[in-house]
Amino acid sequence: MSLLAENLVEEWLNRHNYFTIRGVKHGVGEMDILAVRNEPNGKVIGWHVEAQVSFRPIGYVCPLTSALANANNRKKTSAKQRTAQEIAQCAEAWVEKKFLARKKIKARERLWQGLDWKFLFVHGVVRDESELEAIKSKNIKLIPFIQILDDLHTAAHTFSASAGGDLVEILGYYQENAPIVKKFERFEA
Repeated sequence: MSLLAENLVEEWLNRHNYFTIRGVKHGVGEMDILAVRNEPNGKVIGWHVEAQVSFRPIGYVCPLTSALANANNRKKTSAKQRTAQEIAQCAEAWVEKKFLARKKIKARERLWQGLDWKFLFVHGVVRDESELEAIKSKNIKLIPFIQILDDLHTAAHTFSASAGGDLVEILGYYQENAPIVKKFERFEA
């Protein structure tokens, strides 16, 4: 799902006139999408975007920290109920790993020196909404994936540069023609 979701997020950014780079590597790590746009006033806007889209979440967005996993004898991906304090600690560690780690800062700086990066997390359905609030409290902008889909469907566009454009066209075609599907004889495989 992540690759398809990232395609659509990239298309959404491109349609908002952002130049995008996907999968920027730094050591063994990777950043989902980096997006930059020149504003009319000459300022350059930079977004580091991470996307994690699920429609039927079982676990949490943020894994347990090593300390919490060891202290509670759980795996980092444990879906066991967490306290508000555990959610906050895990969100802080996740934000550090995804956006603020030294290697990520250096990788962004290599690409665009001196740019004041902002951070965006695109999400689907989450197990615990308080986890999103904990992430947001760390200066991460949150965008629900459904908003991306709605914007792609409803906004007029003149530019498409990613594989997500084809996906949007397919979805639009279906939505426009769904009523006539009932007129056709169904093929049974």
